[in-house]
Amino acid sequence: MTPLEKFNFFLSTYGRMFVALFNVRLWPPFLLYLIVMMLIVLGVQSMFSPLLSGWLIPLATWLVGDNILHYPQHLAYLPYTFQMLNLVPSLLLESLLTAAGVLMFVAYFRQQSPAFGSSVRAASKYYPKIVLIWLVNVVLIYLLFKFLPGLFKDFVNGSPRREMALMIGLQGLSALLSALFIYAIPYLVVRNRSLGTCFAGSLSLFFKHFFTTYFLVGIPQFVTLFLVIPLQSADTIVLKFNPGVVLLLTYGMAVLFALTSFFTTGSIVRFFLETSEE
Repeated sequence: MTPLEKFNFFLSTYGRMFVALFNVRLWPPFLLYLIVMMLIVLGVQSMFSPLLSGWLIPLATWLVGDNILHYPQHLAYLPYTFQMLNLVPSLLLESLLTAAGVLMFVAYFRQQSPAFGSSVRAASKYYPKIVLIWLVNVVLIYLLFKFLPGLFKDFVNGSPRREMALMIGLQGLSALLSALFIYAIPYLVVRNRSLGTCFAGSLSLFFKHFFTTYFLVGIPQFVTLFLVIPLQSADTIVLKFNPGVVLLLTYGMAVLFALTSFFTTGSIVRFFLETSEE
C-alpha cells in the first residue's frame, strides 16, 4: 500500500466499523464482557452487602487498603479497584471472547454470516496460546503504569496540567505496547501459525505499517481519556461533589472500554486481512 492508499483504507475502515455497529451479530463477545465489567463495578459498589462483604472486602482492602472501608469514600477507589479486579477476568475470559470476535469480524469482512457459538468453539482450540499472548500484553501495560509514573512523581506533583500530560503520555505508550502484538491473535486463530510465528509476524507487520497500526490501536484508547482523566480525581469528586458521579463515570468507562474493543478488533482484523499476505 502507498501512503495515500493507507490513508484511504484507514478512513474507509472506520466507516465500515460505524456501519458494523448496527450489525447485532457482531455484538455478543463484546456485550458479554461488558456485562462482566458491569458486574465487577456493581460488586465494588455493593461490597458492604452481606452477600459480598465476606470475600470482596478482604480482597478490596488487600488491593487498596483500609480506606476503602469508609462509605461513601469507597467510591473514590472504585475506578482503580474495578481495573485491578478486571485483570483476571480479562486474562481468562476477555482474551477468548476477543479471539472469537476476531473470527466473527473475519466472516463479516468476507461477506459471510458471523456466528458467535462456532467462533468461540474455534477460538477455544487455541485457548492456552491466546491467554499467553494476552498475558504478555497485560504484563507490559501493567509494568508501564506501575513504575513509570513514579519516575515523574516530583515533576507532576501539584500540577494538574502536568498530571494530565503524563496521563496522555502514558496512554500513548500503552497504545504503542498494545500495538506491538496486536496481530498475534489474528495470526493464531485466522492463519493457524505457531506461537513464535504469531509474535514475530505481529512485530513484522507492526513495524512495516507502524503509523497505520498505531493509530488503529491508539485512537480508540485516546477516546477513553475523556473518562479516565476525570476519574483520576475521583477523590475530589466524592468529597466536593456527588459520589454518584464517580459511579456513573465508572459504568460509562466500562461501556467505553467495550466500544473501543469493538472498534479496535474490527479495524485491526480488516487491516490484517488486507496486509498480512502482502
